[in-house]
Amino acid sequence: MAVLALFHHAGGSAAVFRRLTRLLPDHVEPLVAELPGRGRRWREPTLHTAEDAVNDLTDLLVREVGTDAELSIFGHSMGAYLGLGVAAALERRGGPRCQVLFASANLAPHLASPLFAEGEGPASDEQVLERAARYGALDDGLLRDPHIAARAVSLLRSDFDICDSFVRTMSRTVTESRVVVCRGREDVFGDEHTDQWQWSSVQPLTTRTFPGGHLYLESAGAEPLAAAISSALTEPAQSRT
Repeated sequence: MAVLALFHHAGGSAAVFRRLTRLLPDHVEPLVAELPGRGRRWREPTLHTAEDAVNDLTDLLVREVGTDAELSIFGHSMGAYLGLGVAAALERRGGPRCQVLFASANLAPHLASPLFAEGEGPASDEQVLERAARYGALDDGLLRDPHIAARAVSLLRSDFDICDSFVRTMSRTVTESRVVVCRGREDVFGDEHTDQWQWSSVQPLTTRTFPGGHLYLESAGAEPLAAAISSALTEPAQSRT
C-alpha cells in the first residue's frame, strides 16, 4: 500500500482534496493533512513560519506513517513548498522517506518573491484578498458573509506569512525525492515558472498538465490527475546525470 500525504493551499483545508481522494485507486492510501486553524484543528492557533509548518507536518507523518512505508507527498500551491520542506526534513530524520513529491500549482521556489515586504506592517484585508484572487482561489459567495470573510482573511494572512517565510529561508531546499510538477493548463504558472523545479531534486523532473486553472484538482483535472498519480507511483526512481 502506497501512502499519499496531501498538503493544502494557502487559506485552504482538507476539503480541496475530496474529489481527488475518491478517485485514487485502492492501492493508494490518502493521508490528508491540515495545518492548525481549520478543519479538525480549528481550535489550534495558526502558524506563521515555514519552519513551524514544516515541523508540524513532518511530526504528523512520523506519527502516522511507518519508517518503512512507501510514502509520497502531494502538495498544492503553498502545499508544494511545504511538501518540499517536509521531504527534506524526513530525509534528515531518517524516515519515512518521500519517494515522489507532486508539486502542484506553484512556481519553482527559487523563482518566487515574497508576497509582502518585510517591515512595512501587516497588509490590509483588501490586500490579502487581492493576492488570493489572483489565483482564482476565492469563493465570492462565501465572502459575502462577514464572519466567513473574516475567518478566510485570518487564515490567508497566516498562510501567506508561511509562504513568505519559506521563500526567504527555504527556497533553496533540495530533496532526494523525485519531483513531479502538476498544473492546470489555464493556471497563471506556465513552463517558464515550473521547469526550474528540477533544481529542487537530485532526480529528473517530470511535468504533467491537466484541464483547468489553479484549482484544477477540484474540477475536470481531478480524474486525469488521479491516474497520473497512480502511474507515477509505479515508476522506478532515476538519478540525474
